[in-house]
Amino acid sequence: MKIAIIGATGLVGRKIINLSEEYFPKDTSYTFFASSKSKGTELVINKNKLIVQELIDENISEFDIALFSAGGDRSREFAKKFIEHGAYVIDNSSAFRHDDEVPLVVYGINEETINSNTKLIANPNCTTMGLVMALKPLHDKFNLKSITPVAYQAVSGSGTQAVDSLSREIEMGDDLKEDYADGFYPRPIAKNVIPVAGNLLENGYSDEEMKFVNESRKILSIDDLIVEPSNARVGVKTGHGTFCSAVFENEVSRESAIDAINNFDGIEYWDDPLPTPLDAEGRDNVLVSRMREGISSKKILNFIPENKEFGFDQLMHKLLENNKEVHVKKHTKYWLDIGRPSDYQIAINDYKSKIKKDLL
Repeated sequence: MKIAIIGATGLVGRKIINLSEEYFPKDTSYTFFASSKSKGTELVINKNKLIVQELIDENISEFDIALFSAGGDRSREFAKKFIEHGAYVIDNSSAFRHDDEVPLVVYGINEETINSNTKLIANPNCTTMGLVMALKPLHDKFNLKSITPVAYQAVSGSGTQAVDSLSREIEMGDDLKEDYADGFYPRPIAKNVIPVAGNLLENGYSDEEMKFVNESRKILSIDDLIVEPSNARVGVKTGHGTFCSAVFENEVSRESAIDAINNFDGIEYWDDPLPTPLDAEGRDNVLVSRMREGISSKKILNFIPENKEFGFDQLMHKLLENNKEVHVKKHTKYWLDIGRPSDYQIAINDYKSKIKKDLL
């Protein structure tokens, strides 16, 4: 078997080399590709030294598999050229994740989207992959409706330059100042948290946050999944962490949710000790912990019968009949009625638009 690793000198590329040593047969033939700046670099796989080739048309030949981790632009330019030479391409960039013709795959969740005609497979964003691994068994059992994920992303998600920048800043110790401007990020990352990961978009979210929205819906096959994401960059080398509040159609208990997690391959439930990025580093499984039932939503949902129309006025009567407090507050400013779950995202966008106009 012949395998090409594109972006071999990068942080992800080097990790792919390590995983290839672990999972592919020892007699596999490898070719490493990278940019012109990295050509000629010597890398080792299975104790064999290989010289990195420049990623240009002239160097592409027949391969069985091509593993891309060289950024979206490189994937868009060269992925189909490798396919034309007979390779199956697995791409780690965001280049093809939203292409309806390209399966976005997490093994154990939706590998059935790959068929005999598939030549190109997209890998999801790292935080999305970990999140959907935890959500899939819960969705199968309780029918997922909405999520509010908050991701704390390590600097490894930004690549080798970000990791090197973190190391330099840590070495500076107390000499590192708030106005330090020579790092990879716009603010110092060592001993710090930057309240956004990725690039901000016109809608106020970052491109990293929107990956949660679009990729979760595609992988889990829930087109109307409501997603309200937030991401931050934290000053640790590797190991992303995500907190997520999830709402389900069916009633869910902590015990039943943990049972669903523990019976699904690829994830582990940790109760004691609590998992941290240091625990997750080097592990294949996604670590899940601190699972608990919602404080407020379950009390109301218990009074709404399933598979039956139930108006707001009926809900109020039901709450009062059961001696539950109902609070009323007069509201004279902007408001918008949300009659259906599908209206929720429309309402959010409308509200943000009006807030923006008020600020202007």
